Amino acid sequence: MALKTPNTHQGYQTGTPKSRAGKRDVPILDETLFRDLSEHVRSHPHRADLEASLWPGKVPGHNVLSYDRDFDPKGFYRYTFKPACNRAGLSGLHFHELRHTFATLALESRALTMYELSVAMGHESEAVTNKVYAHLRKRDYSAHRAAFSAHIAAAVAPVALLRSSVVRQ
Repeated sequence: MALKTPNTHQGYQTGTPKSRAGKRDVPILDETLFRDLSEHVRSHPHRADLEASLWPGKVPGHNVLSYDRDFDPKGFYRYTFKPACNRAGLSGLHFHELRHTFATLALESRALTMYELSVAMGHESEAVTNKVYAHLRKRDYSAHRAAFSAHIAAAVAPVALLRSSVVRQ
């Protein structure tokens, strides 16, 4: 199925990506979302047409969605996304902020390395990804501290035995 690039301000953008990093695979990391999208594709009325739009479009003047209409990013943002955000108590949330949320959660969960996230985000370098996303939340170093402490504890025991045997001689 074709996934055209929507832009909520300008409609669909087609053509060559801005950079060579723009053409990429983006992993779906959430099992529930993966299952839901798989089911959506399996039940899509035009699933045999690889050029078919993945999402239905709104019929002008009606609250009806149809796969025979192109998906309208502006209409989706205005009539679906913003009202859903308002109902969820997230007034003022912008669609692009979901990209930042994904990046932050992918790093926090360690589902992707900085390099893998950089590739998935379409950044030219890890430095861009690191600069934009790595600082957003304080990092929990408790697991690192435990691993390092265990390593040091294991290393200190032989050193202590070695010292005691050297002192006796």
